[in-house]
Amino acid sequence: MDLDGIAFDRRFGQPVVKDGCGVFGMLRKAGSPLIPNSAAINGISCIKYRGSDLGAGYAAFRTPEVPGGAPYRIQAFVTTESVANRIRGVLEESIGPVDGSRIRRVDKRRTDLVVWEANVTPRLEDSDDMVEKAVDSVNSSLFRDGFEGRVFSYGRYLSVYKEVGFPAEVAGMWGLDREEGGADMWLAHTRQPTNSPGSLPIWSHPFASMNTAIVHNGDISSYGSNMELLNSWGIKSHVGTDSEVIAQLLDHLLRVDGLSMSDAARVLTNPFERNIAPAVRDLLYRYRGARLDGPFAVVAGYADGKDTYLVAMTDRSKFRPLLVGEDAEYFYVASEENQIRNRSKHAKIWTPEPGAFFIASLRQGMIEPGTERSLDTQTSALTTQMPHSSARRVETVDATGKGFRELNESIRAAHSRGDKGIVIENCSGQRYLGIGITPKAEGREEPFKIQITGFPGNCLANLNDGATFEVFGNVADDLADTMQSGSIIVHGNSRDVTGQAIQGGSIFVRGTVGNRAAIQMREYEKHRPFLVVGETADDYLGEYMAGGVVIALNLSDSKRPARNYIGTGMVGGRIYIRGRIGDEQVGLIPQREDVLRYLHSQTLDGILPAAVYDEITRAAYPSVQLLAKTLPEALMTRVLVLFFSTKYTKPVTIELRHLGDEDLSVIGPKLQEFFEAFAIPAETRQKVLASEFSVIRVKEEKEKKEMHVPPQETPVEE
Repeated sequence: MDLDGIAFDRRFGQPVVKDGCGVFGMLRKAGSPLIPNSAAINGISCIKYRGSDLGAGYAAFRTPEVPGGAPYRIQAFVTTESVANRIRGVLEESIGPVDGSRIRRVDKRRTDLVVWEANVTPRLEDSDDMVEKAVDSVNSSLFRDGFEGRVFSYGRYLSVYKEVGFPAEVAGMWGLDREEGGADMWLAHTRQPTNSPGSLPIWSHPFASMNTAIVHNGDISSYGSNMELLNSWGIKSHVGTDSEVIAQLLDHLLRVDGLSMSDAARVLTNPFERNIAPAVRDLLYRYRGARLDGPFAVVAGYADGKDTYLVAMTDRSKFRPLLVGEDAEYFYVASEENQIRNRSKHAKIWTPEPGAFFIASLRQGMIEPGTERSLDTQTSALTTQMPHSSARRVETVDATGKGFRELNESIRAAHSRGDKGIVIENCSGQRYLGIGITPKAEGREEPFKIQITGFPGNCLANLNDGATFEVFGNVADDLADTMQSGSIIVHGNSRDVTGQAIQGGSIFVRGTVGNRAAIQMREYEKHRPFLVVGETADDYLGEYMAGGVVIALNLSDSKRPARNYIGTGMVGGRIYIRGRIGDEQVGLIPQREDVLRYLHSQTLDGILPAAVYDEITRAAYPSVQLLAKTLPEALMTRVLVLFFSTKYTKPVTIELRHLGDEDLSVIGPKLQEFFEAFAIPAETRQKVLASEFSVIRVKEEKEKKEMHVPPQETPVEE
């Protein structure tokens, strides 16, 4: 089926849009069945729209019971059979006998590249280092006088299947769709690496190094320093893409240097916390060349013959989507929720925090959840069924097998007919639903309501102007971007970038919101937008906020109602968070050690009394509020300029207090709407209204003068 020139995946009905990489990982638990090939194929093919026909692939991890250890499985792309024979000769001479050798033509459209596969049995028991050096030498020689081939997988417990094409096509090329051999763990990827010099299958994901493989969405800006470290370790042959270094780094940290999986993941994610333990700081410094920077979502697999590990890592700002799931038999990692739901409808699904990592193993189960928040809080709010009382006498459309264009045509047709609304059932990742529906702008008096069951994809209700959306499930990233008016009601959780640049209307989320909720929220004239969250929020809540109101109710009484960097760059509006928020959680502020180091130097120079310095060191964090109370005015001004204040931000105030009459006059009506939308019990409503809230807002000029804050400069446009 084609629609407006866009080819559809016939199995899943999703349009092909070259939008961004898609990743998928699945690990079985001890005692659970092997994961069939179809699970990996379906898990990545259902987001075919994130990829292109320039690259896709799979990695399968299997731990066979072989006396004396499994042989090394060698896989290489080669241009001729003579190249394969050269590789065989090097391996036999340096490692051991080669058997099971065969040449297969994976892509029958290609005449100049085939796959050579073989098993190598080492003569020595401890042979990993020897194999790595031999493969690195072979690969260097194959690139020396023009491209002749590439060994792309050489582990004992790992097989890689990759080519140029869409995921289902690549699976067909390798015959994965014609058998169900199964594996302990699968990784899968769609779309070629964006940072690569060409489109041969050597540049397709996954990338492997010994018994480690990764799939990656993002860009590694630390690529240069990572390459330098690998070269110093003797790893000198690279295909020229930033993704490959992740597999090589992780393999070396685990297999050669013997780091634990948690420490290796900690090094790669490169955390930037305000209070890093000395041991962690030493670890990060020792492996500073291995730390990753830039936007990334990485899914990695590792096997050592004793256990098999699934790892997911996000960058410090979480600029790429990544979800984790679990059911009774399997763990999952995915770019979008429908990848997991298509396989396991009732799986628990949560979002790793920025700069965090998830780790699970076949034998040990979950080792690191990737979040400090309660998993029950993140998953318990999910509702997938629409209550019968909520359904109205309107057209019902089954979204199964339909693309977003078809669904939007149905929505527009119902709106044009003057219907009261429409029900969309069984959504599974379709994006852009409801875009362009503007009842208010068109002068329509009656509301138009779009009710959705399932899991709509990115950019739901963008540019909404007057319509009501009600979702009985979770929603993906970029909900209600630049909404003018109307309302959004989400009975589950909302992922990253909820309500970006919203200018009016309201968003009610019964569960949690991800990173950068209410970023660039603004208001004008009498238009004041609201975002009300039933549970908690991740990093950068209200970043660059210029107006409107955000309320996080923390109904489950979490000890961390919101994470860090709240109100970074905030210039207007208010944020109400039920519970205590620490001063160190607000804004993009410096590390504790940096501030204390400077103040210590002032003590040595006789500018700051030692007793005052000691008082400051006893605090969990030297916040602006604490320093303003204790430092001399001249020193406070210098500290602000050096550490806390820039010409692009305004100081904010944090006040823990009960809601007053002025607060309730602003947020009371919206709280009542929220309570009614989700049928919140009366005792819970009373508890909320009687609670203390952390109220975050921009300081008034009078307050800034009292704290000796220097006046803000006006940014100069370049």
